[in-house]
Amino acid sequence: MGSENRLANVANDIVSHFEQRQEVFEGKGMIVAMSRRIAAALYAAIIKIRPDWHSDDLNKGVIKVVMTSASSDGPAIARHHTTKDQRRVLADRIKDPADELKLVIVRDMWLTGFDAPSMHTLYIDKPMKGHNLMQAIAR
Repeated sequence: MGSENRLANVANDIVSHFEQRQEVFEGKGMIVAMSRRIAAALYAAIIKIRPDWHSDDLNKGVIKVVMTSASSDGPAIARHHTTKDQRRVLADRIKDPADELKLVIVRDMWLTGFDAPSMHTLYIDKPMKGHNLMQAIAR
């Protein structure tokens, strides 16, 4: 699931599809990754294709990873760690149709109980079934 070649292909597919979708239907999207490591690696793969989407500033950038991390996760994952207050800022940004934040990568966060009317696209790159899948689709 998390091989470099596969993630490069997934990143290409997501960027291509999302940009085409934006031409027809302006809105935002969420990418659901299988693990924190894959979420960070997918972010890096997407940024490799669209470097202008990246920003270290929490209040800028087209794409962000929304997750927590542990000190044992290493620097590649830890750089995407978000606190509760930072996640609140990102939630406000993704809910605002005028904000430049268009894509978020999550593992489990925001899959249930998170409503963002401007979010119209959900990319699921992990096995999901049952009520978790239905809640993710219904949100």
